[in-house]
Amino acid sequence: MPSGTVGVGEQAVRYVLLLVAIGLLFVGIDPWPALSQASADTSSDNTTVAAAPRQASERLTVAAIGDSLGDGLWEGLYRRLHNDKHFTVFRGARHSVGFTGSDMTEQIDAAFAAGPVDALVIMIGANDDRRSFFIGGKAQALFGTKKWIELYRGRIDRFMDHAGRRNVPLVWVLLPVMRTAEGTAAARLTNEITTEAAAGRPYVTLVSTWAMTADDRGTYMPYFNDLSGRKRLMRHADGLHFSEPGYELLAKIAFDRLLEVSPRFRAMVPRTAETLVR
Repeated sequence: MPSGTVGVGEQAVRYVLLLVAIGLLFVGIDPWPALSQASADTSSDNTTVAAAPRQASERLTVAAIGDSLGDGLWEGLYRRLHNDKHFTVFRGARHSVGFTGSDMTEQIDAAFAAGPVDALVIMIGANDDRRSFFIGGKAQALFGTKKWIELYRGRIDRFMDHAGRRNVPLVWVLLPVMRTAEGTAAARLTNEITTEAAAGRPYVTLVSTWAMTADDRGTYMPYFNDLSGRKRLMRHADGLHFSEPGYELLAKIAFDRLLEVSPRFRAMVPRTAETLVR
């Protein structure tokens, strides 16, 4: 056979071997293991080790607790965060509850029993307005008396300490100006007790709502700017609760404060938090 030519038989053999190799590659078998090993040996200095599979993105949970005010705050937080894959909002607030009835620690326990919690946000006081203090279902002190203040402060202390043992931030949204003078005086007293209790507890962050819910004379103001800067009705007709846009504004302010005090939450948001003011 002339030099440089290949016989028909040899061509047939090569064709069959090629088909076998393709078949082996198709099922995941290396038809030339020696060559593959040699290639790996000669390039060992430049080998790139594959990174371990990345874990799912961390998801942080905010538990909204308290009374009907806290439930409205939950709604605002949910509207703000439900499309953000980095956060979830647990609904733990209950209507018709307050510190005059219990120390409210059961809400903290219920939130953590439902799953991991990374921050607590509370708004409460709607049902403590001029209400007597109860222990074991029996009235122990009239609203505003020295004994009432001591008992109320004791329950807030226990609540804050219970939250502190969970080692997560506690953002406490204080009460706003109320429509009636009596309601405003009660809210001011409750805020003062809460503020005194928070002193010395660095994990408690207070969020004031007083200035944004009062006019220039310090009286009740139902209309003020929403998140878009448009003045609209932000309080409920009862003069105590907030409207839907009002709760959305509260949620924005509370969450921005959480970003300011929590590096974990701040790391999930690319921009620096800016607290919205009136």
